[in-house]
Amino acid sequence: MMRKMLFGIAAGLVLVSAGVRADDNDTADVKVAADKAKVEADIKAVNTDKSTVKAAHEQVVDDRQQLAKDRAAHDKAAVEADKAKLAADRAALKSDFAQEQADKKQRREDRHELSKDRRADRREDRRERREHHQK
Repeated sequence: MMRKMLFGIAAGLVLVSAGVRADDNDTADVKVAADKAKVEADIKAVNTDKSTVKAAHEQVVDDRQQLAKDRAAHDKAAVEADKAKLAADRAALKSDFAQEQADKKQRREDRHELSKDRRADRREDRRERREHHQK
């Protein structure tokens, strides 16, 4: 019971502070919001890439299993076809993995930019509060 009450109070304080911050809509706040949107888009891109890489990896595993079966059956034509398919799927896996790594790097850079802009925004807000209190 006490935990719920404390959680409710904390949630109320967060909402009040968010409302106060929403009133202050300077350029730093706009930049932070844009950076947040970029980071969220990067997260979605990375998640999409992860699922693509996982599917490509599963395809390569399936190709290897099929190649092993065809080798065991001594089917030379199927073995050559499986080798070609495996090579193509490995190339696709490699390119998908490279894309995932590039998106992760972009996400990391955007997160860094977001934290930098948040620090600048907080610094600006502190300066404004200090100026306001000195008047």
